Amino acid sequence: MTETTAAPKAKKPTKAKPKAAKAKPAPKAAAAKAKTPIEVASGIISELTRTNFEETVETAKAVLKSGDLKAAVELQNEFLRAAFKRNLDAAREINELTVSAVREAVGPYAEKFNEAVEKLRAA
Repeated sequence: MTETTAAPKAKKPTKAKPKAAKAKPAPKAAAAKAKTPIEVASGIISELTRTNFEETVETAKAVLKSGDLKAAVELQNEFLRAAFKRNLDAAREINELTVSAVREAVGPYAEKFNEAVEKLRAA
């Protein structure tokens, strides 16, 4: 019996792992397009949430480092005042945005309604 030496098997080429697709830049027309009121409100809320979280963490760190009860209470009071003002400003901004969006949406219907009422008065 003769032994034959088999040549080492060639490795099968392995498939490359799929890579995440690179984000494509938005088309210029889409970039020029104005944001919808919902997108603007979402941005306001996201920014407010991020800011509130960061301020909460920083205030908590400062309170823990203060070592004095009076200083800790003062830090918390300052934080609460600032957070209340920040939240109130964001609520006002969203309210203004909502009112303007509703006016824009209802405007054409209001004009048609007023025209119909004038026609009824004239008849």
